[in-house]
Amino acid sequence: MGRVDVVIGRPVVVRAEHRVSTDELVDDLEERYDHPKLRVWLRMLRSTGVVWRPWSAPLEETAERAGVGVRSRAAYEAARDRAVTAAQDALVQAELRPEEVDVLVTTHTTSWTIPGLDVELVGRLGLRPDVERIGLATAACVGGAHGLVHAVRSLRGRGGGRALVVAAEDLSTLYHPISGGPTMQSVLYGGLFGDAAGAVVLSAVEEAGSGDLVVDDVWELVLPDSADAYWGVVHERGVHFDSSRAATMAPERVLPYLTGWLGGRPVEWAAVHPGGPGIISGTLAGLGLAPETAGVHARDSLEGGNLGGVAVLDVLARTLGEGAVSGPGVLVAFGPGFTAAALYVAKRGARSRI
Repeated sequence: MGRVDVVIGRPVVVRAEHRVSTDELVDDLEERYDHPKLRVWLRMLRSTGVVWRPWSAPLEETAERAGVGVRSRAAYEAARDRAVTAAQDALVQAELRPEEVDVLVTTHTTSWTIPGLDVELVGRLGLRPDVERIGLATAACVGGAHGLVHAVRSLRGRGGGRALVVAAEDLSTLYHPISGGPTMQSVLYGGLFGDAAGAVVLSAVEEAGSGDLVVDDVWELVLPDSADAYWGVVHERGVHFDSSRAATMAPERVLPYLTGWLGGRPVEWAAVHPGGPGIISGTLAGLGLAPETAGVHARDSLEGGNLGGVAVLDVLARTLGEGAVSGPGVLVAFGPGFTAAALYVAKRGARSRI
């Protein structure tokens, strides 16, 4: 059996209903804390490129939820409900019945649940009981891209079929009072992220049609000696996200591995995880693209909050929605660990190889 073409549809992204501005967050933090470095940290928060973020609950309610148990339940239920909506919309867009899905890949990090999101979606979406499930529980920001990589590999192994990739995060749970006062990380990560879910259908076919976005190659990486770059911890009040100085260099350290995998193949566009302005511009420059033009969709996405594992799906949705993609491109995301995942893709007839 020859290698099948795996086609990616346009992702559907569902954002939380409450819109919280950076100005509101700054005011709230200034009221809560009196710290000598707070003004510096707030300037750093404003420099992230985030103007507003979608949250599941209003600012005051989010900040005052007490205890990791209450926060985890609220985060999971909100993320799950958006995941159901995004997945249903993606199936309708693909004109696909739930029972026609052969592979379900989920990524959800912001609350600990047993069973996981993958198990619950089978029933809520009406998928087949024997659907193949791949549940990613700690992928975090790389989750959307890593989910796509797993889906492609599974469909190729099957020699056909359809996969549904669903990412859901409720990252506003990171915003809560810190015992002992704020830190730079709590201010930045508490205000950087937003709540959303995204879903996309992939199909394995014998030959893709004209205009289809086809996966040519996939890649993943655990960056050596990088476990101290980013991490998450659970405390009594809730989940904290933290990082060290190594975090500033981690995306740059990934680039030689990424370009080595590409091996000189042409890259005319990129959907880059919008982790921050520096990650966007640095990755695009490393790929030989002009950050000013190639990064517009990533920057627009970041303006509405870093959506974690959903973020790169949002960038891809914006990129495909513009309708200008024709040549080969790269979708790439980064996550704690430090990890990375990427897909080399192109519209039918524009791939570097078959």
